[in-house]
Amino acid sequence: LGIHEDSTNRKKLADCLRYYSSQSGDEMTGLKDYLSRMKENQKDIYYITGETKESVQNSAFVERVKKRGYEVIYMIDPIDEYSVQQLKEFEGKNLVCVTKEGLELPEDEEDKKRLEEAKAQFEGLCKVMKEILDKRVEKVVVSNRLVTSPCCIVTSQYGWSANMERIMKAQALRDTSTMGYMAAKKNLEINPDHSIVKTLKEKVDADKNDKSVKDLVNLLYETSLMSSGFSLEDPQIHASRIHRMICLGLGIDEEEVSADSGDAPDEMPPLEGEDEDASRMEEVD
Repeated sequence: LGIHEDSTNRKKLADCLRYYSSQSGDEMTGLKDYLSRMKENQKDIYYITGETKESVQNSAFVERVKKRGYEVIYMIDPIDEYSVQQLKEFEGKNLVCVTKEGLELPEDEEDKKRLEEAKAQFEGLCKVMKEILDKRVEKVVVSNRLVTSPCCIVTSQYGWSANMERIMKAQALRDTSTMGYMAAKKNLEINPDHSIVKTLKEKVDADKNDKSVKDLVNLLYETSLMSSGFSLEDPQIHASRIHRMICLGLGIDEEEVSADSGDAPDEMPPLEGEDEDASRMEEVD
């Protein structure tokens, strides 16, 4: 709390801060200890905010950073979201949130060239995904932070993180006017090396009006929302999409499920391309 309120002694108090990190194990570490372990080419202090240590250490946002050998600080206390807004740097090193847009990792010329080629290659897919998601995202871009996840939702540099948005929504006396302009502006980042994204690109290149593409993009977006720390606006629609995918995987006719449950088929929120058969969906698996 002193970091947030006491600007005079902020630098002195920063020395006392302790966090878990990707390299500290079960022990907590300070920012000075972090600096002593930084790689030679590392310019910034990387951190991620979240609800629990387990959730942040398995997050898609830390995949590339950890793979490169850079340490990530885990800020899992609600007050950390407030204090880090005031503590912009420590001993000349900027604190960089790995969940926000504009993450720049130290890269050689070969890495930069590979990223630019991926951006050009997947430009068409990004455009189609943006058209489908419309106002739900600001933009769809190729990611430089993902390794094993197909996509993630990142927030704007100056807006709230997903964790901060969760904290503010939980406030009983929250200012609803602030929620409007501070709520996270979402960008969808896709992993050009993931098989799901590659196969989706092939389907879009073959026929961008394929009805199954819209369902798949919506599923990717909704699962990315949850894995990135956001909540779904309508969980029931997402659940219905998942149930339909399960039915297709098990070879069950959707009409049989509706008859067994006593509901009319049109009461389940329909998916785009309902007339597509299971084989069309299996192409994406």
